[in-house]
Amino acid sequence: MKLEIENGVLKKLDMLYFGDFDIKDIVIPYGVTKIGFQAFASNGYRIENITIPDTVTEIDDGAFWGCHITSLTIPDSVISIGSEAFFECEKLESVTIPDSVISIGSSAFSGCEKLESVNIGKNVSSIGDWAFQGCRSLKSITIPDSVTSIGDYAFISAAKLESITFGNSLTSIGKYAFNFCTSLKSITLPDSVTEIGESAFDDCDSLISLTIGKGLKVIGDYAFWCENLKNVTLPNRELKIPPKAFMTSSKFIVSYKEN
Repeated sequence: MKLEIENGVLKKLDMLYFGDFDIKDIVIPYGVTKIGFQAFASNGYRIENITIPDTVTEIDDGAFWGCHITSLTIPDSVISIGSEAFFECEKLESVTIPDSVISIGSSAFSGCEKLESVNIGKNVSSIGDWAFQGCRSLKSITIPDSVTSIGDYAFISAAKLESITFGNSLTSIGKYAFNFCTSLKSITLPDSVTEIGESAFDDCDSLISLTIGKGLKVIGDYAFWCENLKNVTLPNRELKIPPKAFMTSSKFIVSYKEN
């Protein structure tokens, strides 16, 4: 086995011998500053554990695509996680994103079907499109106060997601962001949210309670197209709800924070 490293960038993993494909543990050498594009992208490797040193500041696009890792600790030196960095790591069960990380790239954890636990650091400002798409085992998520935007399709088809806690700096939720999150029962949107995209919570068929904050200005069509919605709390009577925002056949009770 050989790790190809150039100017601090780990470019790729070379399996030199037949037995190398059975290696399960890898320690990335101290001094590596970047894990390069598709450096560990699966090609029949059986790697389960990867130790990342605290000299790494960037995880590039597709770096661990399809790896067999079950858990991962990202050091608090890492600033950015690239697009598809952990795409379809189907055995990944838990990940901690440290406070040093500012952005989570598009499809970063997409297709991680066994991912149950995600801790997002308090300095992440954006969650990219498709970032956690298809994370079918994820049961709860806390969006820290630092996050201002959740991208399109970010959590689509997270079918076991039961609870979401939104931070108080969030301004926009992208289209289809939580579409088909069929275990969600209650949503409270903070006053900071100004825009909700088309079908953002469409087909959340277990959703029965929704509270909308006073900052909301734009609601996309079918944003809350949920057939079992029973209680909707609006900030005031002045908020204009587009006719297609809610399922027309829904029979929910509307109440107001400000009477």
